[in-house]
Amino acid sequence: MINRLLPYVVAVFFVGPVTHTHASESEGSGFFGVSDGREQPSAKSPNAPFYENKERGWFWYEDPLTEEPNDVEQPIKEPPPPAPEKKEDPKFTKPLEPKPLSSEWFRKNMEKYRDKAIDDPTAENVSTYMYLQRVMLDKAEKFADASQKLMMKDAVLDENARRPIATFGAFAKDDMSNRGIQQAAKKLAEQAGIWFFYYSTCEFCVKEAGVLKGLMNAFGFKVLPIALDGLPLPGGSFPEFMSDHGQGKKLSVETTPALFLVKPDDSGGAIQIGQGLLSGEEIVRRAIALAHENGWLNNDEYDQTLAVTPIQVDNETIKSIDEDTMDKPGELVKIIRDNLRKKM
Repeated sequence: MINRLLPYVVAVFFVGPVTHTHASESEGSGFFGVSDGREQPSAKSPNAPFYENKERGWFWYEDPLTEEPNDVEQPIKEPPPPAPEKKEDPKFTKPLEPKPLSSEWFRKNMEKYRDKAIDDPTAENVSTYMYLQRVMLDKAEKFADASQKLMMKDAVLDENARRPIATFGAFAKDDMSNRGIQQAAKKLAEQAGIWFFYYSTCEFCVKEAGVLKGLMNAFGFKVLPIALDGLPLPGGSFPEFMSDHGQGKKLSVETTPALFLVKPDDSGGAIQIGQGLLSGEEIVRRAIALAHENGWLNNDEYDQTLAVTPIQVDNETIKSIDEDTMDKPGELVKIIRDNLRKKM
């Protein structure tokens, strides 16, 4: 029995004095006369440096104070009201409609009235379309009359300056053109000759040979026949010929007859007139155009061969016109007119 109670007796013995000791310490003057700072609140901030709290002693420790979270709810700032939508000016958003019965209005609306008259051909719908059509035709006729009167006053715009409108004048212009062709062709025949590539089995080549014979007699062209197969033409045309030694391949001859304009003293090589059967008139016309392009005929000699006088605005003048000039109609007309007058 005593053995069983012994642990409880010991526990009571130790607990009692410990509790009493703590109480007496809290009432006394402290340990070794030094206050531990617990009996009176300190006027110093607990977070102050240790040398300002030296009276609290060396053997103390306290957890640093932490700021308590601010539990006060901050007022929620409402978002600013949306900016009022800007109302766009209707005159900028809505496209401007063309003026009624203007040319732009007719382009946009005439088909609508026509379709309405076709789909529902009532007297009102058909009449509306027909009268609108009459207005449109009258406007076109007035424009044509104004254009004709302007051309009568301005020789530069008058097509009669390029080619006579009267029948007898047109015939006279054609005669002048033919004389110019004759002169240019004869001059060209003195400077250049024609290479004639053929196959002995090509029927078109036989016919082309006859055309070339006529050009030789009319203008004095020299023709050099070149046989791609090394054989003469049937019928005895051009008995004197030469066999092809690579000239045809070099000039990219793909079909026969093939004609090339050659100037002996020119280093530019042979100029293709055409491949395939050509008439004598077409051969001369192409030869003159190519000779002019390569500088073998001057501008005057070439212009005399044309049935219409070439009065055209040159590319340099066109390139010189900018946006500022386009905004000045008077200046624009003057630039174009002055350039055309030089060609008359």
